[in-house]
Amino acid sequence: MSLWGVVETVFYLSQTLGWGDVVEAFSGGLLTLARVIVLIAVASVIWVPIGVWIGLRPAVAERVQPLAQFLAAFPANVLFPFAVIAIVATGASPSIWLSPLMVLGTQWYILFNVIAGASAFPSDLKEAASVFRLRSWTWWRSVILPGIFPYYVTGALTASGGSWNASIVAELASWGNTKLEAFGLGSYIAKATEAGDFPRVVLGTAVMSLFVTLFNRALWRPLYVFAERRMRLD
Repeated sequence: MSLWGVVETVFYLSQTLGWGDVVEAFSGGLLTLARVIVLIAVASVIWVPIGVWIGLRPAVAERVQPLAQFLAAFPANVLFPFAVIAIVATGASPSIWLSPLMVLGTQWYILFNVIAGASAFPSDLKEAASVFRLRSWTWWRSVILPGIFPYYVTGALTASGGSWNASIVAELASWGNTKLEAFGLGSYIAKATEAGDFPRVVLGTAVMSLFVTLFNRALWRPLYVFAERRMRLD
């Protein structure tokens, strides 16, 4: 059935669109992919240390984790108009400064999954690390990062998928008569939807599904397997 759907989609698009449309969609997909990778990396650098610090302190984690879950559910697009106003006022590049909007509402999945992982870290391993006086980078590399890794992969995967979806509203943001666009697959789909251009909506959606599937198979699935085989705390 899935093969039949692919064949039907290709046939339909070949009757309505040209190669230029395919090139535009794939080019936008590559740019959106780059944004997702960079944003997830930046969010990880910020929230993994913070999440570990919170998770290792049960009293703090008990208060902060519900807040992180609320922020993950908060509709981040409510804040988009303020971003548009700020970008217009400062003359900043939309291609760069619209990008963080993609991860604005999804970065919290990294935080509360890392908090959960650090909270579940076995106390005997923490005591062993203390006895052996593991400090600084050695402690991070050999103790806590392997311990939270499966939780991190879950959070980063969820944040990555959410960022792809958010690109549709983040790469083409508007407030009143002011509209800002960052070239990418999200803005390609958003413009086609706004114009009622069904063939380009189908093309953009198909390309995004392809990118997400390949990205998951190339990165997240191997990381899941690695976490399952090498990073389990039995």
